[in-house]
Amino acid sequence: MTLAQAITLVLRRTGLSTSVEGLQDQARTYLSLSVAEIVPMVPWWWLDRTTTFATVASTRTYSPVSANVTAWHSFVDVTNDRPLTIVGPDEYDLLDLDQGDTGTVEAVFLAGMDTSTGYPEIELWRTPSAVATIRVRYRIDIDEWTSSNDASDFITLGIPRIVESILVHGATALYMEEEGDDSSARLERARHQAALAMARRQHGNMQGNRNYPPIRNRAGGDLFLRIGSGAASAP
Repeated sequence: MTLAQAITLVLRRTGLSTSVEGLQDQARTYLSLSVAEIVPMVPWWWLDRTTTFATVASTRTYSPVSANVTAWHSFVDVTNDRPLTIVGPDEYDLLDLDQGDTGTVEAVFLAGMDTSTGYPEIELWRTPSAVATIRVRYRIDIDEWTSSNDASDFITLGIPRIVESILVHGATALYMEEEGDDSSARLERARHQAALAMARRQHGNMQGNRNYPPIRNRAGGDLFLRIGSGAASAP
């Protein structure tokens, strides 16, 4: 389904003209709002992405993703084969008070948003002394759609097929609420919730059937309990 087809479907379900540009614009807005509602509900697998960026010697601050990000999963220095720790502001400042340390990167601080681009920024500790490739795993947001997206399939806009009906019913419910048709809006919202429940079940199946044995059985050895600096073992 394309975005244009979804707009037409929303307008038909609402009983409005499908050829009036202003109504099409409003339907598109409601489809975007429907996306904005469901994105934070679940850590959806279809929002996960992976990218890489290259560090620059003597440069500490980067915008590794040219898009909105809702979660950072991990950073790995591929060049030096080491994971990077994500630290908070207090720990980041204590690591290097004057930000004068240079060398191999060990930690990442999520510094907020670059106000010139609207994209998230990170800072590195130490300041890189050489070029390195950093792999980033993260979760995206979905940008608001415009008329330039109308001919695009939902899958190219980052939306899997199982979510299409959620968006249509959610947008239709919003439109019907605006039109004052509360009873029809409640029916659309019920369909929206049923479609959402099915999508959440499908999301839970993406990791497959996995069994996780107790940790002590994985190595076949004793169970160790560590308290403070000491350790106790049990057979």
